[in-house]
Amino acid sequence: MAQPVRALVDGVDEFIGIDHHKKRCQVMVKDRQGHVLRRGNIPTQREALERFLGDRNGAVRLAVFEAGPRYRPLYRWLAGLADQVVMANPGRLKIISETAYKDDAIDAEKLADFGMLGMVPEAYVCGDEAWDRRQGLRQRAALVKMQTSVKNRVHALVDQHPNALPARPEATDLFGSLGMQWLREVVLPETDRGRLDQLLEVYTFLHDQVRQSDAQVRQMVKADVRCGYLATMPGIGDFFAALILAEVDDIRRFPTSKDFVSYTGLVPGRDRSDEVDKPRRMHKRGSKWLRWALVEAAIPATRSNLALKNLYDRVVRKKGPKAGPNVAKVAVARKLAEIVYRILVEERPYEVR
Repeated sequence: MAQPVRALVDGVDEFIGIDHHKKRCQVMVKDRQGHVLRRGNIPTQREALERFLGDRNGAVRLAVFEAGPRYRPLYRWLAGLADQVVMANPGRLKIISETAYKDDAIDAEKLADFGMLGMVPEAYVCGDEAWDRRQGLRQRAALVKMQTSVKNRVHALVDQHPNALPARPEATDLFGSLGMQWLREVVLPETDRGRLDQLLEVYTFLHDQVRQSDAQVRQMVKADVRCGYLATMPGIGDFFAALILAEVDDIRRFPTSKDFVSYTGLVPGRDRSDEVDKPRRMHKRGSKWLRWALVEAAIPATRSNLALKNLYDRVVRKKGPKAGPNVAKVAVARKLAEIVYRILVEERPYEVR
């Protein structure tokens, strides 16, 4: 029979481990001697969690749970029910997934044990203001993606009618003023005309929503000098500057530029053992939105910065015409991440060095 884990962390009387999901969560509460005080599977609701934990009666509590897409409500609830709340980094909690038997109760107990031993690999929890900015900017990015999808549907539909009248204008942008006028007037079969009108209605709505969010982005950039600094980078406009800053929040939580670049997920994984050293694909941990912004900015950055253009061309020549462009784009994005780190740490605009 396994011996209970004894607490090595001073000043804490109760250790709470929570394995949470959308509808239910498994909770384990232990004392300093490793004895189980309470365990149970409860609804993921504040009232249920409050009832389960009960009155602390002066006991000092430490709660540990794993980061996930719905962590924010649980973090807020626990802030009022425990003296210290620690959100664990799931990528570094490999011991949970490597146990011989795995279920929610075992995961909750392991989280409580990690808290008792002071061995929780913590994940960063941003403040409420940064969180609100993140959600607004992520929604704006999602709207743009939906708008692009609608544009593609429109192109696919009208391309089925190359002889439609009036003739398609020689406009580079089908969604500019001339292109939109043609889309509204072009004669198509009744069913396709109805589909096009529906798509145009959706596009107009999304376009208006993006324009409104653009005004909010401009206000963010004016209100924070760090956004202005980031906007001076090649390939980084107001929106990407605001999004990057919101995702990073406090740059000083990364000791070095290598730590920050690793957080972006723009570095390859690696299998290294004895004489074997095998690189793998990008690990893609960290903020996917931060990684997306840097990758999207890579090609525009090469058009305005000779050093980045040379880096891109060098990688393409090395990797070949098939894989080279994608690998080169990631290499430029990785370089942009290094520049972001320097700008935010040194609090200055971009300058060629």
